[in-house]
Amino acid sequence: MPPTGYRPISDYGIIGDLHTAALISRLGSIDWMCVPRFDSPAVFARILDSEHGGAMWVEVEGGMIADSRRYLPGTNILETSLSSPHGRLRIQDFMVAREGRRTLEHDHVLVRILEAPDADLEASVHLDARPGYGKSQARFKVAGEGGSCLELSHRDLHVHLDGPGEWLADAGRWVQKLHLRRGQPQAVVMRYDGDRSYQLHEDAKELLATTRRYWGEWIGRCRYDGPYQDLVLRSALTLKLLIYDPEGSIVAAPTTSLPEWVGGPRNWDYRYTWLRDSSFLIYALQLLGYQEEATNFMDWLGRVHQRHPRSWQTMYGIDGRTDLREVELDHLEGYRGSRPVRIGNGAAHQLQLDIYGETMDSAFLHLSFGRLEAPHVRTSLVDMLEHVAGSWEHPDNGIWEVRGGKRHFLYSKLLCWVAMDRGLRLADQLRLDTPHRDRWVWTREQIRHTILTRGWSDSLGAFRQALDEDALDATALMIPMLNFLPPLDPRVRSTVQAIQRDLTDGNGFVYRYRRSDGLEGNEGTFLLCSFWLVNNLCMQRQVGPARDLFERLVAHGNDLGLFSEELDPESGELLGNFPQAFTHLAIVNAAAHIERAEENRGPLTDR
Repeated sequence: MPPTGYRPISDYGIIGDLHTAALISRLGSIDWMCVPRFDSPAVFARILDSEHGGAMWVEVEGGMIADSRRYLPGTNILETSLSSPHGRLRIQDFMVAREGRRTLEHDHVLVRILEAPDADLEASVHLDARPGYGKSQARFKVAGEGGSCLELSHRDLHVHLDGPGEWLADAGRWVQKLHLRRGQPQAVVMRYDGDRSYQLHEDAKELLATTRRYWGEWIGRCRYDGPYQDLVLRSALTLKLLIYDPEGSIVAAPTTSLPEWVGGPRNWDYRYTWLRDSSFLIYALQLLGYQEEATNFMDWLGRVHQRHPRSWQTMYGIDGRTDLREVELDHLEGYRGSRPVRIGNGAAHQLQLDIYGETMDSAFLHLSFGRLEAPHVRTSLVDMLEHVAGSWEHPDNGIWEVRGGKRHFLYSKLLCWVAMDRGLRLADQLRLDTPHRDRWVWTREQIRHTILTRGWSDSLGAFRQALDEDALDATALMIPMLNFLPPLDPRVRSTVQAIQRDLTDGNGFVYRYRRSDGLEGNEGTFLLCSFWLVNNLCMQRQVGPARDLFERLVAHGNDLGLFSEELDPESGELLGNFPQAFTHLAIVNAAAHIERAEENRGPLTDR
């Protein structure tokens, strides 16, 4: 029988091939996988419905329990060890990553290598594939020598699974029985694509060597040599897994609808590319030395704007598509009963004025590292300056995509100031024609004056969430990080103290905000915001408290060094989509801030 019930989110590891990813539980069950792309319908969705979602798992005679797991050093190859009454089972799971994958759309391979290191074992591989997020029935056909190939077809999806034995039907599922001799590994190879499939006789050992070499060479280019190196390198490897190689875009997470609060409705689809992630991504990648990935992302950004020159939206499909309409999948139970399960994201068409500042800051950072090769971004800078100058006074839905109505969010005003500030500086450096420069300079100063007056609250002793409203928001921690005010400015220091006092849990971890946002239910402490607090402490020369908070935060990652978006303040359990790009970006940035502060080299900024 398959593993029963739901596993904690922290139970999962991730593998991927820069087109899609799979989540694998501590017991070796593949419980989430969309093929052939991140945003394709899931063929395994057990993480969202333990009974009807579908999975691929391994069983051993006599049963088994989780023993240990790890990534092979410097790779995204996951090794899981399980114990049974008859001996241990070792599973190596990976997707084949190769250079130049952009031209090999059909060449997707997942490999499961099974080995009994102690004694012979009777094992079996079980397949319960349910395309279309567990809703559709696939067509199956047994082929190959001795019935060793199982072909799955559903619409334009084709999957082939090759193994050493015969595939047998079992109550709607498929099973391949394996006699594992000690020290003699056997492999099941899954090949999948969008509209065609090829029966290839892949050598699992060669595929393992190819994949191990790929990841070793990639992580070998990382130039980070500061504190918490193991955590930073694992974050780098995780971020690389979330990049969609054909375009250079990055998904916020490879999953949908993992809840921000178990049993609640805050369940969103994160398999898209948010513009606000861009400046954080560019900064982290270039801190680590990955110029090519940063350039590819900027090129993607330029192509998106070329296709939609009149406007930007909050997020896009990984291929730049704009239609991300939100649909609820009523047939799925949701993780531990957390409903609804959603695909698509209605926030794509919200008004969120911060995206212009984040896009402009991305271009500015890219240029500060010596590169700005996205011609369409260059030519759109003037249009963006003009747009922000005419719209910054409007209310919007803000960075947190609230669904309780528009407000004059301070963070949106701050990022409009960033857009004007970085845009004017970029225009000068790139020698662009700026016909309305005087008006743009005046607008920048008008935004600044508005933030410093209507955005400041004497009663709170802090910057507000929204103009003229006395409520706190963790986004105020970005004020010194974006060079709006110095980190030792009394207003910044007072804001940090107010957030520590009124916007944290008992561990000192930060909530985004406390006020109603138009949605039912609670949410956990937000890891990104908590790492922002680390950065602020570093910039205020409080290195000891910064290190202490950083180490308490990272202690809540799973045993593989992976993090989701939020933490349950009571249990410390990971909440939200997983693994979360924003959190891993934040770990890289926070570790770099700590390094800078310890060496007393001043704030970490290239702005």
